[in-house]
Amino acid sequence: MDDADCLEMPGQPYALALWNLIIRPPRRRYDPLRLGPKDFRLWSCPVRRLDIDLTSSRGQQLRCSHFLPDVRESGEPRPCVIYLHQNASCRLEALQLVPLFLPLGISLFCFDFAGCGESDGDYISLGWFERDDLADIVKHLRDSGHVSSIGLWGRSMGAVTALLHADRDHSIAGMVLDSPFCNLRQLAGELAQSEYLSMKVPSWLLSGALALGRMRIKLLCNFDIDELSPIEHVGNSFIPALFVHGVEDDFIAPHHSQKLYEAYTGDKELEMVAGDHNTQRDMAVTRKSVFFLVQALRYNLPPMGEGSLASVLGFDPGEVDSCVDRKVLSSRVLSEAARLLATSSPEWKGARVQEVQRVSMSCRMEGALQLCSEGAKAGYCLGLLPQATDYGGANRPPVVIFATASPKGLSVAMVVEGRHNVVGTMDASIELGVPVLLIAELVDNSNPESFFAPPQPTTLRLTLGTGNAEMNLTLSEEYKRDGFCWPVTLGDAEIFDIDLKGECVFPPWSMEDMMGGSSAPEVRTSTGQGRRRRKPSQLSSGSDRETRAVQNPPPEPPSHEVTSCCRQS
Repeated sequence: MDDADCLEMPGQPYALALWNLIIRPPRRRYDPLRLGPKDFRLWSCPVRRLDIDLTSSRGQQLRCSHFLPDVRESGEPRPCVIYLHQNASCRLEALQLVPLFLPLGISLFCFDFAGCGESDGDYISLGWFERDDLADIVKHLRDSGHVSSIGLWGRSMGAVTALLHADRDHSIAGMVLDSPFCNLRQLAGELAQSEYLSMKVPSWLLSGALALGRMRIKLLCNFDIDELSPIEHVGNSFIPALFVHGVEDDFIAPHHSQKLYEAYTGDKELEMVAGDHNTQRDMAVTRKSVFFLVQALRYNLPPMGEGSLASVLGFDPGEVDSCVDRKVLSSRVLSEAARLLATSSPEWKGARVQEVQRVSMSCRMEGALQLCSEGAKAGYCLGLLPQATDYGGANRPPVVIFATASPKGLSVAMVVEGRHNVVGTMDASIELGVPVLLIAELVDNSNPESFFAPPQPTTLRLTLGTGNAEMNLTLSEEYKRDGFCWPVTLGDAEIFDIDLKGECVFPPWSMEDMMGGSSAPEVRTSTGQGRRRRKPSQLSSGSDRETRAVQNPPPEPPSHEVTSCCRQS
């Protein structure tokens, strides 16, 4: 495991110290790259992540991230859900909620509590001081002007923190409380006789052990465990609350949530679910919790994504984004989405694309191009599929990359829905009318052997001739091994003799078939040497199978493609 992503254990003998279970559990260290790119796209909306170092009222730096729908034409404040993580965890715990809340127009704020993750501090207090961290976060959001109503989603220590804050801030719209405890002294007594200590404390020594632990915690952290009793706060809370608890939880027993639920005076629900203290909640439970907060936030604006690429392709973008645990879009629909993104780019209006090729990384594309005018361009249009991630789910839209050459040199541009960004250029002189070799290589740097390894973004190398000019770009994130490639030209330009090498698989459909052709295409595979393509001048002028003029805006795909775009895999 990488040193940047690990559980940092306190000093030994750890297992013998009851207070370590309370104030110094293992600390989750992580590589900040696991938060993902600061800008990415869901089908429903673009997402922007703001990373903030917030100084708390105790003078400690809290590492925070705010995920917002990047809808720049609307400055209207939106609801926000603040996620509060467990005691031995960090803000990465919240990432799975990004594709569930953002498509609804609700932002998500997460942070490392003091003493956790990458924030300052050496100890935690299971809610006593964390409630002050939360109060600082709430004030920051309200002062920002970007947030309207606020909901809380806490788990374990985070749920206790929400309860301790709720009775002093009645403006909170709603809370999801997963696995809170009702009284810390009672919990400490249960832990002292549990399997979480290597040596259980005998009953006749329990009161002495608790007194020693109480004194030690007060000395190190300056709070009294006998005063940390969430059940004494719920009588003054009137915020709608959903209590959730795993029936097999042996760290904080289910009766804690049961007692809190019975004493709670506000609108309330109780959901006893399968699993233990650290079990990832079933998606049905997570969806119910999301729906509970959406109702509590009283947010009436329509979901994001109206008029998006997904609506052109005929599916609900929010529904696809929320399928975070399984793939629901076919390769054919993803290929068509990539083509529509490419052809809708104003910078490539009037371009010509050749037959789509399916490629598998790592791969190398070689082709001869000939530019005959100053405004001509030629190269490769690549459709890449982002890897499944916590922050983006399993069904992210494709990213289109233009890796091309013009008489002035090399250029790489990235197209996501509604945006065309040049990510790299290199000056080079290409003589008009003289064929030159253009090579594009995609390198998969991912490490499938380690779940905790930091992301290793895909690398793109673009080379002109025999090394006259070369660009090496690290893309913003990891992409799946399967992708799409279209040779593309604009203006008075040709690209021919294309050779695909590496792990390349030629498509089971042609462009004509994707656009509604009735003939079933032949399946062809490559052994790694690729297949030579003919010059465009050698093709029949009426061939629609090999080249196709790009229109802008792109035509709507045929109905038989749209109706079958979603499937279970």
